[in-house]
Amino acid sequence: MKLELAQAARAAGFHAEYEVGAPDGSWRADVMATSADGTRRVALEAQLSPITVEDVQARTDRYEAQGITVCWFGVAPRPWIGSTPSLLLDSPQQPGAPWTVRAGIARMTSGDSLYQHWVPVHGVSLTDAITWMVNDRMRPHTPVWVARTVRDENRGGWASEWVGPNLEEWQVWWTAPRYIDADVQQEREFREQAEYAKLVAISPRDAFRERTGIEHLSTLKSLICGHFSNNTMRTLADFSMRFAPEYEDGMAFYGYRWTRGMGKTRDRKPFMVVYPNLRSGQTWVHDVPVAFPASIGDQLPKMEGLWLFDLAEKRIWPAEPPRSVVSAAMESWNLTTTIDAQQQNPGPDADDTTAPEHEPPRQ
Repeated sequence: MKLELAQAARAAGFHAEYEVGAPDGSWRADVMATSADGTRRVALEAQLSPITVEDVQARTDRYEAQGITVCWFGVAPRPWIGSTPSLLLDSPQQPGAPWTVRAGIARMTSGDSLYQHWVPVHGVSLTDAITWMVNDRMRPHTPVWVARTVRDENRGGWASEWVGPNLEEWQVWWTAPRYIDADVQQEREFREQAEYAKLVAISPRDAFRERTGIEHLSTLKSLICGHFSNNTMRTLADFSMRFAPEYEDGMAFYGYRWTRGMGKTRDRKPFMVVYPNLRSGQTWVHDVPVAFPASIGDQLPKMEGLWLFDLAEKRIWPAEPPRSVVSAAMESWNLTTTIDAQQQNPGPDADDTTAPEHEPPRQ
């Protein structure tokens, strides 16, 4: 195995030596791979004899204290496999066939899930694994995301190749730097959402302010309600806004509309939702337009019914062409509010038991 490790390191362009010891005697590497400029060293440990988890960890710590990356290689499940940077290998069944990695390399994938999870990387030769390792294309990583299991795509629990007699759950595995970044980012977002959920339970409006950075909700209300109020008889008191979980924690703005029923009645419907939480990955009840600050317009996914606003400039506008579905919906809304205003001062011959002659279409 030492011969295979050394040959793989040399194939990657590294210098490889056997039984290299520390000047102070704190460690002795089975194979030490050193870059041509001497700035990077990787200790490759072929561990076939019995050894305790504590001993492997102590020796790993001594390597890392001197800036040396280390990987332990085994051919059978042992308690130390996965407790420190390690790879479980399959030795070739035929002379001259390559050694392969059975377990120890993973990547992140989303699959059909909202969140990414770890899955095994199959079919990696020992030569490729060491090439990636010494060239820093993969690194040992202790996962931080709540899902710390490497599982097959089509089954729960640990991947079959990663388990065996005397093998505990893996704590460290090798992966590409981009997957390490994705793991850390996903954990950060999860914690932020958990904290946000706590704040929502205490004060929905404070949570909305914290998530959006919109401090003055009265300014927001004046802008939006003022834009959609199309007659002088309607004031801000005729509109309301409230935190709306059904719209992914967005702030929903409500106004009157006419409805059919026993005679004519009017109720409130949302005509715009400000800043629904896109990061949650769910879909709000998309029967009304949504609005976001213009400053993040280039970060938004393509969607229908999108409006942009600027509180500093006191402007709000549709992001789509004027004759879009959104504009048509707004015209319908304006028609609704106009008829509503007329009904506030009906003529002497008005019949209160019938709907308006020009009742707007249902939305």
